[in-house]
Amino acid sequence: MDPFRQVAALLLLGALALPLQAASAAAPPPAASSSAPGSAPSLDYTLSAAQIGANCAARLASAKTAAKLILAGKPTFAGVVLPLEDLNADLNDELVSETLLANVSSDRAVRDASLACQNDVNDFGTALQAEPALYRAVAAAVRRGDAKNLADRKLAELWLTALRRSGAALPEAQRHEFVKLGERLNALQNTFGSNLANAKSTIELSRAQLAGLPADFVAGFARNGESYVVPVGESTSARFFDNASDAGARKAFYVAYNNRAYPANVAVLQEAIEVRDRSAHLLGYPSWAAFVLEDRMAASPQRVDDFLSGLDRKLLPQARRTLATLAALKAKDTGVADAKLDNWDVTYYNNQLLKTTYAVDSDLIRAYFPVEHVEHAVFDIYSKLLGVRFTQRVPGNVWSPDVTEWAVTNAADGRYIGDFYLDLFPRPGKYTHFANFPLLPARRLPNGTMRPPLSAIIGNWPKPAPGKPALLSHDDVETFFHEFGHNMAALLTTAPYETESAGFRWDFIEAPSQMLENWVWDPQILEQLSANVDTGAPLPRELIDKMRAARSADATSSFNAYAATRQIMLSQIDIVYHSSGAKVDTTAVWDRIAAADTPLPQPPGVHPQASFGHLMGGYDAGYYGYLWSRVYAQDMFSAFEAGGLESPQVGARYRKYVLEPAREIEPDQEVRNFLGRPMSPNAFYSALGISASN
Repeated sequence: MDPFRQVAALLLLGALALPLQAASAAAPPPAASSSAPGSAPSLDYTLSAAQIGANCAARLASAKTAAKLILAGKPTFAGVVLPLEDLNADLNDELVSETLLANVSSDRAVRDASLACQNDVNDFGTALQAEPALYRAVAAAVRRGDAKNLADRKLAELWLTALRRSGAALPEAQRHEFVKLGERLNALQNTFGSNLANAKSTIELSRAQLAGLPADFVAGFARNGESYVVPVGESTSARFFDNASDAGARKAFYVAYNNRAYPANVAVLQEAIEVRDRSAHLLGYPSWAAFVLEDRMAASPQRVDDFLSGLDRKLLPQARRTLATLAALKAKDTGVADAKLDNWDVTYYNNQLLKTTYAVDSDLIRAYFPVEHVEHAVFDIYSKLLGVRFTQRVPGNVWSPDVTEWAVTNAADGRYIGDFYLDLFPRPGKYTHFANFPLLPARRLPNGTMRPPLSAIIGNWPKPAPGKPALLSHDDVETFFHEFGHNMAALLTTAPYETESAGFRWDFIEAPSQMLENWVWDPQILEQLSANVDTGAPLPRELIDKMRAARSADATSSFNAYAATRQIMLSQIDIVYHSSGAKVDTTAVWDRIAAADTPLPQPPGVHPQASFGHLMGGYDAGYYGYLWSRVYAQDMFSAFEAGGLESPQVGARYRKYVLEPAREIEPDQEVRNFLGRPMSPNAFYSALGISASN
């Protein structure tokens, strides 16, 4: 997941989805209603490029006026910290549509205007947060100590840290350079994302080269004479690599997939590394990684390296055994005794292993996960777990006909909580991954009332074949369950300020949703989530048992040693990119670390860094957080294992102690409050099949 934080608040700290169901399956779907409870924000998603530009300019002008008034105010919490928070939140709230459309519009001009608005808002925030007078005023307010409660004190602390880390305490010449570098970095990050979203990678294959691909999948390919035009992207990669029996076709897809947005994005990334390195040195840090990690749970690059290296050493022997098993399958398949396993072979032979040794056929399983049933079954599970209800708004205030809008209420008293959108299928120019976007974080308004939050899950599930329902892989279901966890975190927080309600520390932010991935491996939960597209029957228990048995052997599973070494590799690449000075050969670093940290080196001729969006989407020097946060995730899951995966009591504790405080309380304390003890890594090591003492 890349958690997305809208507009100005993005600057602050990171800167930062039942018809067809059987009667015995999940509960009936939530009601569709034209009178859903509560009032959702009235946002205009039909803006033209010109309207976006005009609205953005007007809101920025108002923000600049508000900033001048803050600088003229008293250096107290009420005089400077609270108005600064309100300025930041107001700007975010007033420009939701203007900035979201860069990720969801099919109109290139609208996307470009939205991206330009993002750049302008980011530039304003960069300059504001580097303002020395503002830093001095907030510092004086913190020294004064007149913040009334925990939330206020935390808000003042977060703003003071953000201003210092934005260069506001630097001498004038260095501060001016730092601001310009920040503006350039914002532009580079937006350009990287735009290049990737607009990349239209395809390969052309003959009919023979499509061998093994499901008929409904092939039916969606365009034709160019006798050739088939295969789209290469997030929505097609899994089914292609799972099923394509032609090695040449797999290689062609692999090369195209790992060269998306190349060479443009390699140049963008390398300039971003230079900008980050210079920025870190201006602030007195030896590297961008040192700068970033000072404000994370991990604290330092060395601690991250120790964590990753130690884990990699434990996992490499298991990872090599996984690949040896797959190589043996290739040898048997090809008749070549010493067949070498290539990168584009792993997923295919992994799928063959699951089909044969474990009798797990990914396409057979897909037939049990029609989209509509999965959506509503997920709603039902989260409803029981967290004490909420979901009601569809019909019609919804949406940006595309295939988007749905849902109201969320508290089950106990009917209180309206907020709204969320589901935008789950690809469109031209749309955001290319799967993520939850907290569009309007929870916020206490100046009049004292709480403004309901608004969130959106934006993804790219495979489109259905004509006349057929959309079907999901088990991985798709797991991803949706994960992102719905982020969605609930965005909606259920009670933190009063957007700066606190928009998430957690970056290396904990994935933990709550990673914990929830465990649900989609539980037999009873899987029975609720599944309904055969033809019969409505849930997954047979025999098949569920096979899926669970195959989990640790599945080279794409989060709890497989090989998959974990790949995550370690990506994390190490990220840290090295941001610890090695201004001039980094990103391809050479990738090749070197892939050879050292995984049992399967990177082949020549590909540039996967060009589409590694996390490096330019808030996870720079922070990708390790996926593994780091999983340590916390598995320990939190132990509470549900003991109390029940659908236990309202455990769910209420989780909602109260983890989701509601969000960033108001530090993660270690939230976990301690929930578990009744400090975090232990033992559950994490056990899930990976290794001993903590190894």
